[in-house]
Amino acid sequence: MNVEYTDDPHPRNTYWEMFGMPMFDLKDPAGILMEINDCRKTFPNHYVRVTAFDSTRGWETPRMSFIVNRPKTEPGFRLIREERNGRSMGYTIIPYATDKPEGERYT
Repeated sequence: MNVEYTDDPHPRNTYWEMFGMPMFDLKDPAGILMEINDCRKTFPNHYVRVTAFDSTRGWETPRMSFIVNRPKTEPGFRLIREERNGRSMGYTIIPYATDKPEGERYT
């Protein structure tokens, strides 16, 4: 299990900052809850997610991942549509939060 955080909510942002060290062979769930609560206190205006990995096949495979904290206000996304060749349409999603510099996005 590991706890990660970010203030960039783009759906393609898969590389979040890790909070603390990964917890291998965790036996007591109180350890992960303590780590989650510490991360939420440290970064109250960020997204926080927990990911559980399974290494039974010899490599780390994410088995479960969910968000445990979100900012109080989320500005949302802007959708840009563009016409392309052959009557096809292309779409780009841009979060309004990234209009501000990192650290000031959810203030």
